[in-house]
Amino acid sequence: MTQAKGYVDQQYLSVIADLVQENKRRSYDRMRVVPGCAVLDVGCGPGTDTVPLARLVGSAGRVAGVDADAAMLVEADRRAAEAGVGTRVIHRQGDAAALPFADASFDSCRSERLFQHLPHPESALAEMIRVTKPGGWVVVLDTDWGAVSFDTPEVDIERRLARVKAERCTHNGYSGRRLYGLFRRSGLDDVSVEVLPTVLTDYAAVRYGALLEETEREAAAAGLVTADELERWHASLERADADGAFFGYACSVLVAARVRGGAIGA
Repeated sequence: MTQAKGYVDQQYLSVIADLVQENKRRSYDRMRVVPGCAVLDVGCGPGTDTVPLARLVGSAGRVAGVDADAAMLVEADRRAAEAGVGTRVIHRQGDAAALPFADASFDSCRSERLFQHLPHPESALAEMIRVTKPGGWVVVLDTDWGAVSFDTPEVDIERRLARVKAERCTHNGYSGRRLYGLFRRSGLDDVSVEVLPTVLTDYAAVRYGALLEETEREAAAAGLVTADELERWHASLERADADGAFFGYACSVLVAARVRGGAIGA
């Protein structure tokens, strides 16, 4: 079966989860999770976040995860059962733009690295707001692919490839920078924003994690980079790697806000 643009598998999600653990913990903090809460993870994948959230809400709380991929949900259920939190976690197949829950079902909800794959992220945010209780918190963490950069003398090639990644390899590759405006236009209160950098010094890991091969292939197919330019680009990064000097960084943006109504500071 041909996968949708931007699709990544369970192995990829697990590798990236290890890289961004601190960002994940920050998103949980912004949700104001306490024991007894009901929380939702939109785009839950294989349960990477529903399991740790289940530990935070405790035995009196409940966690729901939604994902469009049925295979991911099978793995998410397995992980929850293995972690001993299966009785307080449910995973349901569904569309982020039509969440299968009633209004005001959750104390807080989150989504991570999902909006970049959505042609219409405003619909997903509207649904997250709908299912969150008045006074509850909505938190979205996403990458700005246009802000990923590497130290290379081939700056022009690097910038062209960055645009290909942001504009051709994902539906919404500038998602990170657009979140603040999206939240402000959605009628939410107490909107806060943080930029969270990730330092990249392992060339092999970056080629996998940033899906560089896919980006290069797309750029070449579109005639936006030549074979000679790709050879020069690879050589520059490989030289830096051989010298122990490979360096790059990625930027994620974390936005949190309170649904209008309810107690201030809830």
